[in-house]
Order: sequence, then C-alpha cells, then structure tokens
Amino acid sequence: MSIESTILKFSGHQTFPIRYGWIYKIIQEIVKGESISSKLNIEKQMQSMGMGKNMVLSVRHWIRALNLVICVDNKEQIYQLTPLAEQLFTHKNGRAAYDEYLDKIGTIWLLHWLLQSIDTRNAELNASRFLFNYFNGIKVKKEFLANEIKDALTNHEKELTEETLNKDIDCLLQMYAHKSLQSKKINEDSFASPFTELGLLKQEDARSYLAELSRRPSLPVEVFTYALIGYMQRKHQESKVNTLSFEALLNDVGSPGRVFRLSAAGLSDKLDQVETLTEGKIAWTDTQGLRQVQHCFEDINNIKADQYLKHYYQPEGK
Repeated sequence: MSIESTILKFSGHQTFPIRYGWIYKIIQEIVKGESISSKLNIEKQMQSMGMGKNMVLSVRHWIRALNLVICVDNKEQIYQLTPLAEQLFTHKNGRAAYDEYLDKIGTIWLLHWLLQSIDTRNAELNASRFLFNYFNGIKVKKEFLANEIKDALTNHEKELTEETLNKDIDCLLQMYAHKSLQSKKINEDSFASPFTELGLLKQEDARSYLAELSRRPSLPVEVFTYALIGYMQRKHQESKVNTLSFEALLNDVGSPGRVFRLSAAGLSDKLDQVETLTEGKIAWTDTQGLRQVQHCFEDINNIKADQYLKHYYQPEGK
C-alpha cells in the first residue's frame, strides 16, 4: 500500500507505553459500560483505575490502538469489546477467560500483531508501525529512524512535527526495548511494558538498538496461524486466489514475516508447524526455487481464525 494514503496517528499515548495491568483495568471499565472517550468521567476513572489523568488518557488510547474495542455509539462514544477481547480477558456464561491477567507470552505476541499489522484500508501509521512494516534495517537509532520516517512522509498531505515524531519514537523504544542498567538493581521501568518480553528490540548501547530477524521460538504457532489467516483474508478479500508467495509473506507491508521480524528460516519453521496445526488445510511448497503458501479452504473469508487459538489456550479442549 502507499504510505501517503495512511492516517498519521503519532500521538494520543501521552508519551506512556502500555504497562502491565493497564489492559485489565480498562477492560473492567468497558465491561461496566463506561465511556473511554468522554471528558466527563475522567476523574471517576482516575479513582477507579488508580491513575493520573494523563495515564487514563493513555490507556484509553492503547485499548483502541490494540483493536480490542469497537465503537457502538458514536454520539456517546461508547465502546464494547471485540469477540476476541471478550474471549481473552473476560468470563462469560460460565466460560473462563483465556488469559485475564496477561500471563502468557502468546497473548503478548497476539497483542503485538493486533497493534502493529497494517490493514490496507484506512491504515493508521505511527513510529512503531513504521518500524514493523516499512523499516528495512537491523540497527535502529532514534535520529536515523526519525529521518527515515520524515523522508517516507515527504509527500504526505499532513505534516508531522518534529516534537510529535520524537516523542512517539521515545515511546516506541520504551515499549519494546529493555533499558540497559548500570547496576544490578531492578529498574521497574525496564519491565513496565509487556512488549519488552518479545525481544523484538534489543539495546546495543546508549543510542543504538537492534531489530534483528530471527526464528522467534517464543511465538506460538497458534498465534502465527491466526495472523497468517487474517493476512490472507486481507490480501484475497475479493478474489478466489488461494496462494501466496513465501516472499510476500516474509516481506510485504502488514505481513506476519514483517510484523514478527521473522527470518526466512523462522518463517519456514512456522509454516511447517501451521501445516500440522491445520491438518494440511494450509501448506507450503518449495519447488525448483518457487516457494508458495496455499490453502484449501472453500472460502478463506468465512474462516474464523480464532478457532486455532483454542489449541494454545485450551490444549486439551477444556
């Protein structure tokens, strides 16, 4: 997709990366029917969530950015949880939540996918989405990343201020990379964001980070399969095409290979596992250098990708 057609969304987080416990707190507010956009209930939510005003505004931003809610009343700005968010974080009709307190690494990978994968329709762009969809380097420096983003948006109709861009990059680095510690004391800021657990950004020195491509052994095949099906549905939403090139899956904007920073070997590993999980409904071939992924669903747009998440959260079907 053209980067000029994206909607710039480099602010809203109040410079706070999402933190452990925040999702649980904001989920409770939504379940209670509280607005997450109204200015009238800010003080009430400051009390109920035990946060300052800017943190309340930040967590409201993140729950929308994570695509865990949908707006059901534009006038009153009332949101409700998506079916996936309900399944992950709430108890309903005697059914237990998959991961109410965000204890599982697979849930963090899933949230990373929901946060960073770009849909070609009305795609919102920020510093982290640029990094995980457009950035082609391995070494990440704040100044270099800022220049890359500015160059890419030269022809964009909206102007991005340097201050807003720099704050967004700072938030990205805090959210995904562990800070280097001079002492062995535990620095709680180093563990403030669950996304640091994914190892997608590693601090090399005071000014440099590494965004390496790897096999991602902690990425569950069930979460990868969910992402793969979602990506194929977006790519083929109005066609009967049932194949996708390995290279597209590895390198295209919004693809699992890009968003999860997978190496070619890592993508091969995951696709082998996908074939087993889906009982051959999704498979890949490497014939005479032509690598393709193929599905045999009658209509992939009718497939509920979250069915494969059950194997991760309820391995014995309980």
